[in-house]
Amino acid sequence: MKRSNYRKIIEISFLILFVFGFRVLIEEATPLFEKQLNLSFGRFVMKLLGNYPVTFFMLFVDISLAYLINKYIKSENSFKKFIGIVSTAFFVAFFSALWIRIPVWNKGTETILFQDIYFNLTVLTSFVLNLVIISFIQVYLYYVKSHEKALNIEIGKKTRAQYQYQQLKRQLNPHFLFNSLNVLDFLIYTNQERASDFVKKLSSLYRYLLNTEDLKSVPLKEELDFVLLYYSLMKERFSDGLDLTINIEPNKINHHIIPGGLQLLVENAAKHNIVCAEIPLQIDISTEQNYIVVRNNINLKINTIDSGGIGLKNIKGQYKLLFKKDIHITSDDNFFCVKIPLIEI
Repeated sequence: MKRSNYRKIIEISFLILFVFGFRVLIEEATPLFEKQLNLSFGRFVMKLLGNYPVTFFMLFVDISLAYLINKYIKSENSFKKFIGIVSTAFFVAFFSALWIRIPVWNKGTETILFQDIYFNLTVLTSFVLNLVIISFIQVYLYYVKSHEKALNIEIGKKTRAQYQYQQLKRQLNPHFLFNSLNVLDFLIYTNQERASDFVKKLSSLYRYLLNTEDLKSVPLKEELDFVLLYYSLMKERFSDGLDLTINIEPNKINHHIIPGGLQLLVENAAKHNIVCAEIPLQIDISTEQNYIVVRNNINLKINTIDSGGIGLKNIKGQYKLLFKKDIHITSDDNFFCVKIPLIEI
């Protein structure tokens, strides 16, 4: 049996013992309310709630600690949250009972803490009350979290659909295809061997895009191979006007990134800058800590069509919604740089 199964058995056993022990405690303690205080459990609860400062204290601490439990115990581990809820309920109950009984003890009563039956019953009553309150708050927070998660999934689906649509447009981009066909036409007449190689690379390019369009991430190595394939096609068109250097740390090669992310950044660099032999467009791809960095020199075209940064917005949206990570964009008069988080799978 796996270790996780043993852990589940232990957790369930603790929960069963707690419920059983709590039930026995209530059954044994209830007669004390009538014998010692001449009050029923319900009347004692109402009397406790009649102390407004204590009630306000309990509610304030219950809400605050419930939010802290929900914030710092992010896993769906019910046992950890259960321990947090029980501990919180007892903590609030204990200090609420102290609040009520300390003024009485200060008047000369010798019995203190657990020797005081009224203190014990106050702790028990407050514990039950706070346990119910915190449990209700946790149910509410769970509902809110589930609702937000469902909303984020829907937003993610919408953003992913937009991203896939952009991929589809890029796959069928008439401008890129038109330029590629022009290059192919030239190669057919000048060098049939290079023309054949160009067709194979173009076919591989589109095959990769089709094979990865439904994937959340791909290994960095595969994306780099794809970028090199794309670069070799661009090189047939721009020749000495385009230069790509790649410097990747070996221990980062098996990390993941979103499919088509690097290719899109290389494409954007060529789309927005002048590419010529006199002033070559230099694109550098490297790793820096847990990021892959794409950096190019700036030599903007005069009549560049403003795309509204749709490509970068899609990359940013994918990382934010799928991996809860941000991309970083910096630029100055000479260089444009984009840092994309590497994902450890």
